[in-house]
Amino acid sequence: CGTKGSVNKTDAAQDFTLSTIDGTQITLSSLKGNVVLVDFWATWCPPCKRSIPVLIDLYHKYHERGFTVLGISTSDSEDILKAFIKEHNIPYPILLGSNDVAKQYGVTGIPHMVIIDRKGRIVKTQVGYYEQMEGLFGKIIDSLLIE
Repeated sequence: CGTKGSVNKTDAAQDFTLSTIDGTQITLSSLKGNVVLVDFWATWCPPCKRSIPVLIDLYHKYHERGFTVLGISTSDSEDILKAFIKEHNIPYPILLGSNDVAKQYGVTGIPHMVIIDRKGRIVKTQVGYYEQMEGLFGKIIDSLLIE
C-alpha cells in the first residue's frame, strides 16, 4: 500500500490489453471517447478496500454519461478476486494485472488511480486514499464529461 500523493499530468495514457477473470479482453484504447479511471489495487490493501465504495459510487453516478472504471488487480488470485467482486458487488471490470502495465503507469504504491480524459490523456494521478477523494474525483469527472 502506498502513501498519499497526487500528480496532475497531461501525458497520453499508455495503451494496454488485459483480461478480466472471465477471460474477456479489454483494451484501454477501445474506450477512447469515454472518461476512464484506472485503479491499480489489491484485496489485501486496506486503503484500496476503503476506495472501492467511492469508485462504485462514482461509477453509478457517471456511467450513463460516458465514464467507466477499470480495476487492475496487482497480485490477487482469480478465486480471491471472484469472491471479493461478488462480496462487494463491484459493477465495473476487474482486470488481471501485469507488472509491465504497472511499470508503464509508474505504480510504486497502491491504490494508484489514474483519470484519463476522452482523448486518452492522463489528467490526474492519485496514490493512496483520503476522505475527500470522492468529491475531488467527482468534480474532475464532471468537468471532463462536459468537454
